[in-house]
Amino acid sequence: MTMPYRPPGDLTAETFENVDITLTEMFVALLRKGQTSIDGRRFVNCRFQGPAVLLSIEGNTFDSVNFGFTDGDIASLILRQGSPTRVVGAIGMRHCVFERCEFFGIGFTGPEEFLQTILDLDPDKAGGAA
Repeated sequence: MTMPYRPPGDLTAETFENVDITLTEMFVALLRKGQTSIDGRRFVNCRFQGPAVLLSIEGNTFDSVNFGFTDGDIASLILRQGSPTRVVGAIGMRHCVFERCEFFGIGFTGPEEFLQTILDLDPDKAGGAA
């Protein structure tokens, strides 16, 4: 987070490139339009900032993504759901594409397969395809 802040224009747009996104601000902007999750968005070279928990619901792709600082413990990025059907307080995402993005101050939850993919990453880099 040493580069200058690059604010996005419209937080409800379909495509974002080379901007910094505070995940909770995007969620609130979409919620005001009646959407309860972030759906069908494409993010290229974006930096996501928390604090937040990203709930990967379905159909998201992550290519060359840095999931965030782990201090050597990749499991610190993961939060497991207590309920199989509902997660209160997490920001749901579906069918979103993340290319060369970075996450800062964001935890991740979702299906076990998704969580295991993150856990299998190199903890020093927390980057790679998921």
